[in-house]
Amino acid sequence: MLIKGYIIEKYNKMTNAYTCNRLVEEAEKLEMDLKIVGIHDTMILENEIRNHGIKLEKRDFIINRYKWGKEKDKINSLAVKSYNPLDAYNIYINKYEQVKRLHSKEFIVPKYLLGTAMLPFEEIAALLGKPFVAKGLESSMGEQIALVEKEEDLKELCKNYGMEKEWLFEEYITTSFGRDMRFYSIRGEVVACMQRKSQGDFRANVALGAGVEAFEITPGIRQIAKDIYKQTGLDFLGIDLLFGKDKPYFCEINVMPGIEGIEKATGVNVAKKIVETIRNDFLQKENLN
Repeated sequence: MLIKGYIIEKYNKMTNAYTCNRLVEEAEKLEMDLKIVGIHDTMILENEIRNHGIKLEKRDFIINRYKWGKEKDKINSLAVKSYNPLDAYNIYINKYEQVKRLHSKEFIVPKYLLGTAMLPFEEIAALLGKPFVAKGLESSMGEQIALVEKEEDLKELCKNYGMEKEWLFEEYITTSFGRDMRFYSIRGEVVACMQRKSQGDFRANVALGAGVEAFEITPGIRQIAKDIYKQTGLDFLGIDLLFGKDKPYFCEINVMPGIEGIEKATGVNVAKKIVETIRNDFLQKENLN
């Protein structure tokens, strides 16, 4: 049985994209046919989808690695199964939906509010404290994340992104300055965990130059992964926590997490585990038939 799939990304040729190229590499080792489909190389017609002028065929599965727009939704219609499932994927790309919906006894959700940068600084600060953090609702890799210390910082957000843009404003967790933890969950099971540390930035994103090191997988971390999988049904997740005094704070989940940092920090072949999980779904289905 030849299992075929697409990865939805920005372009067909993702030369320097570690994660999607690793997935293709591991799929080839398992004799699966996995191709990258770039949103910017694709057009949606009334009755077909073309990529570089060639009609896309139906496939067994889709791996969603692009957040925006309607094209990804239409490409998903070509597959029997999507990873992550499209309905949940479209909900949880949004950081506000995450803090509103997710909970666990093993973490604290920071105080938060949703609004635009036109809100009065002192009004937000009275609710969240000074300084506070502003997060773009669908941002990633540390982009659109800002520490708001004064009124001028809010004005800068308006200037750079427009007054209509909504932000998730959160209390600033000082105990986690420049560091956080990221663990990779496959259907509620933690397969790898790392700590990320920045050099002077309050954000700890690998894309911004943070260093990484393996981190102990505790019973609390395992329980968080189980809780979030039960609540979301998302197969493959990066889960980020901030360090608190007594227990961690929820930071965010990433529905299209990169794996470069966590593979290098832990030595775990996360790409192989992802592809094996997908393959086993179809092999089990074939055996049942």
